Amino acid sequence: MLPYKTLIQVDRNSSVSLHIQVCNIFISLITDGTLQPSDMLPSSRILADLIGIARNTVKLAYEELISQGWAESAERKGIFVLSKLPVRSKAFTSDAAAAKNDAATFDWKKDFGKILPNENLQQITLAIDDGFPDVRLAPVDVLMREYRSLSRRYHGKNFLKYGNAMGSENLRVALQSYLAHSRGLTTSLDNILVTKGSQMGIFLAAHLLLQPGDQIAVGVSNYGSADDTFRFAGASLLRIPVDDHGMNVDDLERRLKKNKIKAVYIIPHHHFPTTVTMSMERRMKLLNLAKEHRFAIIEDDYDFDFHYDNKPYVPLASIDHDHNVIYIGSISKTFAPALRIGFMVASQGFVESASTIRQLIDKQGDTLLEEAFAVLFTDGEMDRHFRKSLKIYKQRRNLFCDMIKANLKDKVDFKIPEGGLGVWVNFDKGINLSALSAKAAKNGLYIGDGSFYRNESFSPNALRMGFASLRENEMEQALAILTNSLP
Repeated sequence: MLPYKTLIQVDRNSSVSLHIQVCNIFISLITDGTLQPSDMLPSSRILADLIGIARNTVKLAYEELISQGWAESAERKGIFVLSKLPVRSKAFTSDAAAAKNDAATFDWKKDFGKILPNENLQQITLAIDDGFPDVRLAPVDVLMREYRSLSRRYHGKNFLKYGNAMGSENLRVALQSYLAHSRGLTTSLDNILVTKGSQMGIFLAAHLLLQPGDQIAVGVSNYGSADDTFRFAGASLLRIPVDDHGMNVDDLERRLKKNKIKAVYIIPHHHFPTTVTMSMERRMKLLNLAKEHRFAIIEDDYDFDFHYDNKPYVPLASIDHDHNVIYIGSISKTFAPALRIGFMVASQGFVESASTIRQLIDKQGDTLLEEAFAVLFTDGEMDRHFRKSLKIYKQRRNLFCDMIKANLKDKVDFKIPEGGLGVWVNFDKGINLSALSAKAAKNGLYIGDGSFYRNESFSPNALRMGFASLRENEMEQALAILTNSLP
């Protein structure tokens, strides 16, 4: 007989009843090959004595096994593993070990290049991130109040059913108005797709535009997750230099004489990671090139709302009369990163195709959350939030830059950004950023090591240092730790 006293261990503190625990253990013994079809199970009396539970509990476990089709009862003989079950070979490795052993499992696509996992900032107390909003400023209580209110109303129950993959109509109406008055971007509801953040917009655009072997033009310095998305779609990257005035469109024009591209990906406001803004002259020239060479422009305008020293340029999408621009924006970046709401604006046909792909991934968004955001837009709450946070973030930017100058002195070089939520800081070549990040972590501060900004053409000794999510006392504490962590 098998060593059931060792094999069957029950937890009397568990919320799962004892007879179900015993039943589940027997199922595991059958499925892993320890017990085979027609094997006899110990009598209820013997098993009860072995594992220290009541005989009636064992009987209930056996009845459950039989009802689920794992065992059968033979009159005056006992309980047996169901004879009709297929024979299972004994598993000699644990499930965890098997999961790590690729040879023991099925094949799947594993080559994702060097895509870095997200940092889990939810578990970190003090961090210099690369430019996230301060979630403490967001009117989350107002949003949740509207969420709860909608869920309780009779008509709100409809929002719990399947809806339009393009997103809440009320939110699209609100976005239509918001884009018109904030960016001069006039569009119709059929041109707007609500997404789960800007990253979903980039993914959808990439998989509609790009086939294996296609080329897409991107900056030498660029948002790494966008690069990864384009590669995952099968495209190769044509790197174009980026200077203080944004992507060098003259260089792009020269490259187009020898290279055919399907799209250009740009971040015209507060380029990631360097924070530079693309000049209007280059924007106009890029639009002309798109028309001439028939390529798409993916315009990632993730934090348009935060400009401190001057009015922002209008997006390319606002002055595109040839319908070549796919405009991608984010509410997550201006409200709270975990609340995944973004949008794509493009031609009606493109948006319809993107919503079809979205159905395959996600079916639809969180309609109640989208409806709650719609209320915040129409009630003016979002506008008040933008104005309030813009004032606070400008103060924090100025203070943070002053503190960097005072604390890091000749160790770094940077320019005060005109907008956005982070500062691009170049460190002295003698400073090892990986070592700096590790030492700061030991002292209680999270800060990146710069690896996310590097690619095959760009390897700066620099960090994008976010100021928006830090209060004054937190800035002082963070920069003190960082300073003490320098060699």
